Amino acid sequence: MNLLHTVFLYIHILSAVISIGPLVTLIPITKKMETADEKEMVGFVKSFQLAITVVKHAGHILVVSGAILVMISGWTWKDSWIVLTLAIMFLSIVFLARAFKPTLNTFGTNAFKKEEFISKLRKATWKYIFLLLIMLWLMVSKPMFW
Repeated sequence: MNLLHTVFLYIHILSAVISIGPLVTLIPITKKMETADEKEMVGFVKSFQLAITVVKHAGHILVVSGAILVMISGWTWKDSWIVLTLAIMFLSIVFLARAFKPTLNTFGTNAFKKEEFISKLRKATWKYIFLLLIMLWLMVSKPMFW
């Protein structure tokens, strides 16, 4: 049982890193978008989309490995840090779907306004990083509020 726990803990930690890491790289990309021409913007937007896809799939592994860890550990689904992590996770899923895709879909259309596009992506990236860092804190410190 100890080896099983260690393996899933490692998978869980690695998927957490992979789900946060690409987001951090998006901050300098939004800065470079400000001075990019149309050709460069295509590459930046594709990079952004790829990063969001990686974050999304790493999040799937994170959720599954976390659920397995709860089931094989002494923690319960009613522990406050787990309940709060799940609540924030569901909020972040809704946020991720609404924050990036609609904005990214405006690229190359008449609705595209470069400054607004970059601003929305930058704000959404910082908000999502903040949500993920709150969940990371809950998983690491495991505070018991009730």
